[in-house]
Amino acid sequence: HVEERNAYYTFRDQEETVRRIMEEFGMDPDTSHIVNGHVPVRVRRGESPVKAGGKLLVIDGGFSRAYQRETGIAGYTLIFNSFGLLLAAHEGFESAQTLIESGTDMQSKTQILQANTRRIRVRDTDLGRDIQHQVDDLRALLDAYRAGAVKQR
Repeated sequence: HVEERNAYYTFRDQEETVRRIMEEFGMDPDTSHIVNGHVPVRVRRGESPVKAGGKLLVIDGGFSRAYQRETGIAGYTLIFNSFGLLLAAHEGFESAQTLIESGTDMQSKTQILQANTRRIRVRDTDLGRDIQHQVDDLRALLDAYRAGAVKQR
């Protein structure tokens, strides 16, 4: 199967185009990324998965053995954790069974795309804010109980 190179391949490299797409969808272009998959990244030919000034990331790239000859790698994994945004490129391997039998790990090279200036904590997330509201409610209930406004059943 040969991927047809249409206008997408030109526009995905243009930061201004990607920023306009983000704005159209109500995203903040200064903090957002578009993550794109199912398009092989030809690392062997010097192609990078990071496009449009880091605004668009192509994370597919060939985990399928059939594509590994074309791409030169076994795909990408995009990782976001409390420290930042990272991209791991996986080296090719014969099969999962071979890795298990030989007791070796799949080899990967990780690139830091964006380091957080301060580590993100649970309290900084939507879930963390929900938990904090529950804690605040429980404290208010405890205060009301101690003040005699709420009686024990």
